Amino acid sequence: MPTHIATALAPRVEAALDTLVQGLARRAPELVLAFASPAHPLAAVLEAVGERFPGARVMGASSAGEFSERAEAKGAISLFALAGDFQIETGIGEGLSADPEAAVRAALGNTPRAGDHPCETVILLLDPLTGRGEEATLLAASLLGPDVPLAGGAAGDDLAMASCLVGLPGRTLSDAVVTARIRSRRPLGLGVAHGHVPLAGPYRVTRAEGSVIYELDGKPAFEVWADATQADARARGMDPRSLQPEQLGSFLLQYEAGLATGDDFKVRAPLSRNDDGSLNFACGVAQGAQLHVMQGRPEAQITSARRAAARARENLKDSVAGALVFDCICRNLILGESFKEALSQISAELGDAPLAGFETYGEIALTAGDLSGFHNTTSVVLAFPR
Repeated sequence: MPTHIATALAPRVEAALDTLVQGLARRAPELVLAFASPAHPLAAVLEAVGERFPGARVMGASSAGEFSERAEAKGAISLFALAGDFQIETGIGEGLSADPEAAVRAALGNTPRAGDHPCETVILLLDPLTGRGEEATLLAASLLGPDVPLAGGAAGDDLAMASCLVGLPGRTLSDAVVTARIRSRRPLGLGVAHGHVPLAGPYRVTRAEGSVIYELDGKPAFEVWADATQADARARGMDPRSLQPEQLGSFLLQYEAGLATGDDFKVRAPLSRNDDGSLNFACGVAQGAQLHVMQGRPEAQITSARRAAARARENLKDSVAGALVFDCICRNLILGESFKEALSQISAELGDAPLAGFETYGEIALTAGDLSGFHNTTSVVLAFPR
């Protein structure tokens, strides 16, 4: 049975569902994913999707931006439907902040893999405000084993940083994780890439707690950031030592942190500066870790999106039926209107196949032998075989 993928993007759930039904052309989906702005109660969106497709597994998350191959939007709903020869199991685990292992175990369940569907890929969505994104990702990888790729993203809330939700029909929660275990006859293709290169470092994290870095090499973190970026920032019209409060966010988005992972770097996004010179990050960075100050140009964010799609296509080793895309809200903030060009590059690299996804507060991509797992300011593309 060939794979068929339909996508939808609309300002109302009813309109999105009508578009999805039309795109499915009478096919019954095995899985439907919904990504909804906080302007739309996620519980109501998931209930509506479940009622329209009673035979499908349904899962979703609140978002910070929504898109399909056709457009990008704010305050909207993005839907992705997968029809074909797949076996799908979904699950949810709560209490992620207090007991991440129990939450991840509950979400994954223990259904054995069927012999006639030997390949498995897991989609994982979680609440990033727990600070457990990387831990949950690595726990899932440990429980699933090295031959099961992970893809997904951290829910958003249109940058309010107040409440991020994930859920299934009838059960929508914060402080939780949801998973979709996709069993298939052929492997899926996973690609991940970012548009950052090292500018300075490495520096050792000499004092950190949770997602706050206080000191690098014994100096206040922002002082190190300002020294490392001063020449490059001034060439771009910024002085890191005299930034106005409204300029700081844009500055930090252009100079993020990079943790070395073999030949590449895992990006960590600094979000704000505290009065003591410490920096707040989107997720935790361990004390004792070494990091580089990175630089990211808008044009590199566009080419990296296409590179993620190319890696997904190459790893698929098949023609592409469509793709799920998890892309960081930070990349949207860097690119502005050019974010649409990044989406166009992904679609073009996949042969203009349908795609849908959302702007995340963190991206998940993990394959055999790769312990990087949880990312910031990165594009993750999961391609499905035709």
